[in-house]
Amino acid sequence: MARVNVIYHHYPHYRRPVMEALACSGAHDYRFWGSLDDVAGIKTFRGDARIPVRPLRFRLRGPFWLLGGYWPAVLDRSADALIVHGHPNMPASWLIGLAGRLTGKPVLYWAHGWLKRESRWKAFLRRLHYRLGQRVLTYGLRAHQLASASGFPVERIVPVWNSLDWPAARDVLHRLETEGVAAVRRRLGLPPAAFVVQCSARLMPACRFDLLLEAAGLLKGRGVETHVVLIGEGPQRAALEAQAEELGVKILFPGAIYEEAVLGAWIFASDVTASPGKIGLSAIHSLMYGTPVVTHGDMDRQMPEAEAIIPGETGSFFPPGDAAALAEALLAWRDKKSAALRARCREAIETRYNPQAQATIIDAVVSEVCHAR
Repeated sequence: MARVNVIYHHYPHYRRPVMEALACSGAHDYRFWGSLDDVAGIKTFRGDARIPVRPLRFRLRGPFWLLGGYWPAVLDRSADALIVHGHPNMPASWLIGLAGRLTGKPVLYWAHGWLKRESRWKAFLRRLHYRLGQRVLTYGLRAHQLASASGFPVERIVPVWNSLDWPAARDVLHRLETEGVAAVRRRLGLPPAAFVVQCSARLMPACRFDLLLEAAGLLKGRGVETHVVLIGEGPQRAALEAQAEELGVKILFPGAIYEEAVLGAWIFASDVTASPGKIGLSAIHSLMYGTPVVTHGDMDRQMPEAEAIIPGETGSFFPPGDAAALAEALLAWRDKKSAALRARCREAIETRYNPQAQATIIDAVVSEVCHAR
């Protein structure tokens, strides 16, 4: 059993399940270090009796991520390996990689890795950064392709995917399926036969919910009444309310919801999830409840979780910025909710995008690098 210090700028609340899976796997002894402050509006998991989080200092200064107080974790002689949030704009990530090289302690970078094709200079810096570690744990397979194209040794890339609290969601899902879609809709104040499109995200311009409302307006002109549900808060809410009123589109703002049973009910009750900008964990959350996902198909402007969508099977892609194409993509999922569709959506969750699957892969990589030490 190896002792592994995991060093992150902070642990978003949705990281708790995979941290618990690692802590309880029994394969290795994981200890967690990170800031206890919320970052950029994202709630932080501050640890508990089962998963203590040793506090670090973190702040954003321009493009740089400044982390402090991490050296005791790096120089801890009892630690056999380090897992580090691998962000090139975080100087600590470089310094920890260098320290690992000097001390012979394996460093695993856990990061998005490669999201898009980059300029030669930026690609060089990314390769230099990640070469300091023994492995890069990425959120998907596309990073593999981009790393290879940039000249990085792909044998050092290990996809570990991403996840939410699938065990908790599974319990919620069982209760919702017992209740039935029509009953859940009535409980939420939705018409049982309505065409419902939802998304859970911060209401920010980058999400392009204005494009979603434009598409809903186009569908209304074709006689398809669309009920748009936007779960979350943010600076664009007033503008979206005004746009919906102008277009005559039905829209609901349930607010920011963190209770899984409540949020799961909204997703379960919807025909489709739509994120016209980019999509991340919202895709995973939607598929967990058997709801297909529509988002744009420019992968250079997407998040890794978009890889979970299988076009025509569990969702659709449309050209960025094209409201008419978005309307068609949404309409394709009208009245398509079935047990078979829900099962197809959940397949990606059950095989890859869950905390236990992530922990199993990470355990194996830690064993590999520590054995080769």
